Amino acid sequence: MKGITQIKGLTILGLILLTIGVASAMWMETLRINTYVHTGEVQVAWVDWYCSDEGPDPQVGEPFHNEEGKDVAKCIIEPEVYDEEQNIIKLNVTIVNAYPGYAPEITLVVENIGTIPVKLLDYSISEYDENALSVDFIIPEDTQIHPGETLELGIKIVVLQEAEELTTYTFEVEYTFAQWNEVP
Repeated sequence: MKGITQIKGLTILGLILLTIGVASAMWMETLRINTYVHTGEVQVAWVDWYCSDEGPDPQVGEPFHNEEGKDVAKCIIEPEVYDEEQNIIKLNVTIVNAYPGYAPEITLVVENIGTIPVKLLDYSISEYDENALSVDFIIPEDTQIHPGETLELGIKIVVLQEAEELTTYTFEVEYTFAQWNEVP
């Protein structure tokens, strides 16, 4: 009986060695790939802008009116800051000779000059005298911009009755864009 167990053990051992021998005698070929991941770029710039005051001064409405068509105040928009590629990233809006009831609407056109679709993530305004000015943002419902496309954003400024003569009021507006899949 001992001999039969030894023979069975040797047979199993032989089968294992035969299997290993066949496995190591297999022909093989290995395939490889080189992988390069080039990331895109989120980049936007101001490409156009204009103010509704292109003639008679725009008014907020009753009790203010400009039936005479007077052109007293001025709304001036100019590039202020450029990035290293000479894209305009900050505009300066100056309103001169304003008075209560004056209500210009500023339209700003932003272009996606990057390679990834973007959406407006956030916008903010610095502190300003809310007794002298009313500032409202005009933001479209869908702010997604594909590369090469543009989006119009608006700001409506109204000089209120409490504004003082010969006074300069300032504020800064900031718009932040992010890749489209990070904005809810």
